[in-house]
Amino acid sequence: MKLSKISAALTLSTALAMSTHAAPINLVQNGDFSQTDLNENPVAAPTQFGTGSGNGYRASNFITDWAGNNGYEIWYPDATSATTVNATGEWTSTGKEKLWAVTPPPNGTNTFVALDGGTPSSISQQIDDLVVGQTYTLTFDWGAAQMQSRTGNTTEQLAVALSNNPLMPGISQPQVQYTAKIPNLSEGFTGWQFATMQFTANATTQTLSFLSIGTPVGLPPMAVLTNVSLTPVSHVPEPSVMMLFGAGLFGLALFTHRRTIDLL
Repeated sequence: MKLSKISAALTLSTALAMSTHAAPINLVQNGDFSQTDLNENPVAAPTQFGTGSGNGYRASNFITDWAGNNGYEIWYPDATSATTVNATGEWTSTGKEKLWAVTPPPNGTNTFVALDGGTPSSISQQIDDLVVGQTYTLTFDWGAAQMQSRTGNTTEQLAVALSNNPLMPGISQPQVQYTAKIPNLSEGFTGWQFATMQFTANATTQTLSFLSIGTPVGLPPMAVLTNVSLTPVSHVPEPSVMMLFGAGLFGLALFTHRRTIDLL
């Protein structure tokens, strides 16, 4: 084999080795909440999900792969509907179950959920195929908003966990992390915030959950959430290491080539 061919092969193999880790698999299913199924039909308008009930309405977990608790949790198809369409749920009778303000998520399909921090409300998903001891990076977009049925300054925060059970109000869990507590002016929206956290798996199957924590109670501070991703932390060699590795292989090939010539 000519040296030029050896060099080209080494360059290609190095590039392939580096690109192998370029796109880690997202273990979260339906991370933008775009897939829904209510009585075998997709949901098209703002609707309460979870297990809450009241005033003749009973919520259900219609967001594919996700489950809410018995708080007040709303699914939104887009930002425009969130501020103009009265959500179907236990408080529909107010006629004001709309957000005062919100902008489209920074990327994705524009769908998102809102979790009442005064109740407090949650959303969770079972994550499979974890490797015990492996570290995973969690990323998501979130922010603070408020229902038109309420006014007043609020604060909002999300508790996040990868553990054996979903986060529940008043019940401690291992591996809980928190976003920053952000203030939101009356009738306002904070804008979308990008958050990143790292968790270490303790079992092959665990529950990823988000719990909304807001103040003051009674002035619904709504946490909005979308674009959830959980990927394994890959230990990719530095480019310089890969280059040294390639150079070493090239040197070995050159040495072998010279030995072949000497033996002729």
